[in-house]
Amino acid sequence: MRVLSNEDYKLFEQLVSLTQKELHKSMSKYLKSKYSQVKITKDYIVAIGDIPIALVAHMDTVYKTPVKNLYYDTKKGIMWSPDGLGADDRAGVFAILKIIQSGLRPSVIFTTDEEKGGLGAAVLAEEDCPIPNLKYLIQLDRRGVNDCVFYDCYNPEFTAYVESFGFIERWGSFSDISFLCPEWNLCGVNLSVGYEDEHSISETLCVPALLDTIGKVKKMLTAADIPTFEYKELAAGYSRWFRTNYSDYDSVLDMDYVMRCDKCKHTFSEYELIPAKGANGKTKYFCTDCIVGHVDWCDRCGEPYEVTATTKRALCDDCAKVKVTAK
Repeated sequence: MRVLSNEDYKLFEQLVSLTQKELHKSMSKYLKSKYSQVKITKDYIVAIGDIPIALVAHMDTVYKTPVKNLYYDTKKGIMWSPDGLGADDRAGVFAILKIIQSGLRPSVIFTTDEEKGGLGAAVLAEEDCPIPNLKYLIQLDRRGVNDCVFYDCYNPEFTAYVESFGFIERWGSFSDISFLCPEWNLCGVNLSVGYEDEHSISETLCVPALLDTIGKVKKMLTAADIPTFEYKELAAGYSRWFRTNYSDYDSVLDMDYVMRCDKCKHTFSEYELIPAKGANGKTKYFCTDCIVGHVDWCDRCGEPYEVTATTKRALCDDCAKVKVTAK
């Protein structure tokens, strides 16, 4: 089991204890000490490095107050907080800082208010790309382990290249690179940094998964030949629709065709969610990521149903209550 050193634990503890405003100030000062070219605005921070890849993370979380109580089970490799952890996306910020500490100098983009609709990234996307000779973007803001998400960027060669470092393609709705890649005409990918159950007080961070991604990103940054990939957008990109309408977050959620996954709480269009019989008797909706381990299909009626610790996995609750008499 890979664990954080005492120094790294203190770094992560410090990151989750800061407000976005405090982190913005801290990261501005830190990057200026490590990079000769740093652009700082209230919406974003950009540091220009000597590797033609930019790492992206956002500085806000969904929680109104920072973490006061942080817990870390080194045997299980899990970190959590009853205050709401905020590993989405302080884990991404942590990963970038550890990569910088290793001596590598990729370009870095820290944005504000991603959780409010990618507001900082939207401002940055209106400008010409400030990083010369940039080949692609890596966002460190994905839940789970080993996921790589490309949103509306559709280039099979780029997907295969990223997967060659040990990632598996998944689908996602939105992140900062959903704004940046189309406007800058650059490929981009969002990689897992180990958090689960984000946007809830049950959020956890799988530390070995975070450390594993850091190691893989280092390999991407130090590749002998970093290829250039042509940006190609899906003909009917969901992320483009989402980033166009997401600026008014509350009104988007009021639309009939935009719903939340009942597990991860991320927003999706209705057709992208799977309805299942909930353990509480009401219909629940799950995204394609969350059906794994949380949804099963009844052997009798064939309908999907929510799986809980007390659920008989072969049958949904309705069918489990019906006795079948042999003839």
